[in-house]
Amino acid sequence: MADVYLESDGDGPAVLFLHGSGASGAVWKPVLAELRERGTRCRRLVADLPGHGRSGHRQDYSPEGYADAVAAALTGVQDPVTVVGHSLGGMIGMALADGTRGLTVVSLAVVAMKVAWTEEELTRRAVGAGRPVRVFADQEQARELFGRVSGMTGPAFTDEDRGSGVTARDDGYGLSGDPGIAKSGPATGPELAARMRRVTCPVELACGDHDPGIKPADMAEVLGHPVTVLPGAGHNVHIERPDLIADLVERALDR
Repeated sequence: MADVYLESDGDGPAVLFLHGSGASGAVWKPVLAELRERGTRCRRLVADLPGHGRSGHRQDYSPEGYADAVAAALTGVQDPVTVVGHSLGGMIGMALADGTRGLTVVSLAVVAMKVAWTEEELTRRAVGAGRPVRVFADQEQARELFGRVSGMTGPAFTDEDRGSGVTARDDGYGLSGDPGIAKSGPATGPELAARMRRVTCPVELACGDHDPGIKPADMAEVLGHPVTVLPGAGHNVHIERPDLIADLVERALDR
């Protein structure tokens, strides 16, 4: 299994899509379809982050560890690159865009990144990290669980898409993601603010107006940039309103 599973298609300026925690690169399928339908010229690079989907597990799930692995996977692929990151992917995008990994990031879009956590949310995260992997006798049950975890529940996604987060085990099938990704606590607001100050390219922040766990005002205050509020969208904007993310990609390419 590759350290970082990477798919590429199209031609033109490179755009790297980074998914959120617990998902795989397959979640970007509606956005990629929207860009193709519009005829937006770009090379679409879609990664499964380490510890997720079809990528290998590692010991280091810090933002730096993620960014080092993704940057290595991009070696010889294409440079410069625009980065679009959802949630965890946005934080990794920030690390990639600090100019320390030999990668030229010309524009960064951060979508729906959580910047503040309640004690209840932190407790729930810690409990989830300690649970054993659920194993199912039937592969379809595992795919259905991954669909719910990742947001890939609608008709836009196939069994193959949902299977991107499932692996065979000795006694059945389970999610391929590493439970260890949630063992370390999330970055604090001051840490995120400091990380954003090191970004060397233009940035656009965006968040759905119905995101249940993130307030656009909080993103703006912590990260120091205005936030584009995306109407009619919750946390998984890329699934619920792929047209709005395609708009964001086109704005980034025009910078």
